[in-house]
Amino acid sequence: MEFFVALRYLRGKRKIGFISLIAYFSAFGVFLGTTVLVIALSIANGFEKEVRDRIISIFAHARVYQYYREPFSDYDSLRNEIMQHPQVIGAAPYLSGKGALEYSSGTDQGNTEGVLINGIDDSLEATVTDLGNCIIMGELELESAESTKGRSFPGIILGVSMADKLGIRPGAEVVLGFLGNAGEAMDPMSAVRMNRFTVTGIFETGMYEYDYNLAYISIESAQNLFDTRGVEGIQLKTTDLFKADRILQEVKAHLGGYPFTGIDWKRQNKSLFKWMKLERLVIFIVISLIIIIAAFNIISSLIMMILEKRREIGILISMGATTGSIMKIFMLNGVVIGFLGSTLGALAGVLLCYLQYHFKLISLPGDIYFINKLPVLIRALDVIAIYLAANLICFVATLYPALQASRILPAESLRYE
Repeated sequence: MEFFVALRYLRGKRKIGFISLIAYFSAFGVFLGTTVLVIALSIANGFEKEVRDRIISIFAHARVYQYYREPFSDYDSLRNEIMQHPQVIGAAPYLSGKGALEYSSGTDQGNTEGVLINGIDDSLEATVTDLGNCIIMGELELESAESTKGRSFPGIILGVSMADKLGIRPGAEVVLGFLGNAGEAMDPMSAVRMNRFTVTGIFETGMYEYDYNLAYISIESAQNLFDTRGVEGIQLKTTDLFKADRILQEVKAHLGGYPFTGIDWKRQNKSLFKWMKLERLVIFIVISLIIIIAAFNIISSLIMMILEKRREIGILISMGATTGSIMKIFMLNGVVIGFLGSTLGALAGVLLCYLQYHFKLISLPGDIYFINKLPVLIRALDVIAIYLAANLICFVATLYPALQASRILPAESLRYE
């Protein structure tokens, strides 16, 4: 009761003026900082999701292989054994190696580019990746296909960046070369193996490194090119991509451990996602400075209010008001500013992100970015963290002014009145 009487007394004497204007600006600063922080983190989350989805679309959730990438031939039985795990919903063999792609349009000497050759089973690939959905020209067909010259060769799928650079379109003939053990041969050129392929499709993931460096051929074509009878490993698709690491460990334990090992999509792209996590932390810290500046405004407005209300504070203390009540009054001013600013700011940020998510109001140049709309992803934990941080900053900002107000001596405050 004492607290509310003192609060009513001080508010009844308060005039709308310069000090109130500072308080309003403080509330607007908290509102602006909270809004911008919610939007910035949602955009960072959106870009992270887009990158993750594009990685998963072309690479499986996890891969099982032998130490030192030693090939093995009994991959059908291994695949069936892996599929027995209840959280594995897809498995497919793969074979990979570095090689060179050569293409000649007939009007030039021919161009050669390095590629990462991936041998896949096109009948099973759809169970582990979305490569088929990334095809923008042609189709996912790796068996024998007829070229524009009327000749039939095994099919190959190339990325759009590589295709655009070399001027390749479906139906073109290309040559794949593999060095093999050229370093151990007396004549390195004698170890080079080359096969001709027909381009049957061109894919686009939106990730330049993938669209420029990856090429897909059938398992049989890769075995022939690499001169091996087996495959490198088995790709897995799990029921939950965020638990792929745990599921992979269970699969390896089921297989008996050594000589099998593996890697999941998070470990394979560890540096990329660690950088994105650091980026989100930097965004949070930098934009929080807006809220901190608003907190300094709260401190200044409360200090000037105390100077303005010295007489009233002295009267209240002389009438028996406790220091705790005086502190609560001035702390309440800062807490209300933080509460209103953070609440309205969080709501505004979520609303703007919601509008962007559903109506795609902001576009991006598709030829520069891998998407044409600004991505947003609202995470409840981020919004809660921002809301709590804003209120905490504002609460801490009230402590010093409230403590100074509670230390005012009645005699000193009334001496010159």
